[in-house]
Amino acid sequence: MNLKVNGKGPEENTCGKDYKKAPMMLVNEVSHLMWDNIKNKRGVEHPVSQRSGQLILMELAKRDGVTQLDLATATGLKAPTTSVALQKLEREGYVSRKTDEYDLRATRVFLTEKGREIDERIRRAIREEEARASRGIAAEDLETLIRLLLRIKSNLSEDSEEGQL
Repeated sequence: MNLKVNGKGPEENTCGKDYKKAPMMLVNEVSHLMWDNIKNKRGVEHPVSQRSGQLILMELAKRDGVTQLDLATATGLKAPTTSVALQKLEREGYVSRKTDEYDLRATRVFLTEKGREIDERIRRAIREEEARASRGIAAEDLETLIRLLLRIKSNLSEDSEEGQL
């Protein structure tokens, strides 16, 4: 895997030996700060502790009624992980599953009212925290940041798909 940024390896990067200034360390720290603020300052805690369950709820909020297989593909989760997470989410009342009326082999997954309520609460807290975090930053700078983060995500996804990680 190529860890060079602008032709320099991690040890040669502009952050030098101060790993806390390394881009990925900053991204990680910002992410943790955001979630800590949402939880501690806004009093909103995600009731679903497992990341797989959180990914499923976020995907269903975008596309409700998809099949389990489509859900696994969209979230990047393996089918068995998706199935176990859905069982837990269903037990907790966040989702319901129904056999597809046209294809009895397929199971469709739907957010319940409880699932929609938690999704909206979390999304509202994220929007508020993002607004706070981006105060004083020009719109074009935010667009550049988003473009760069998407490129980094793509780079890391490509490496992971190629089995290079």
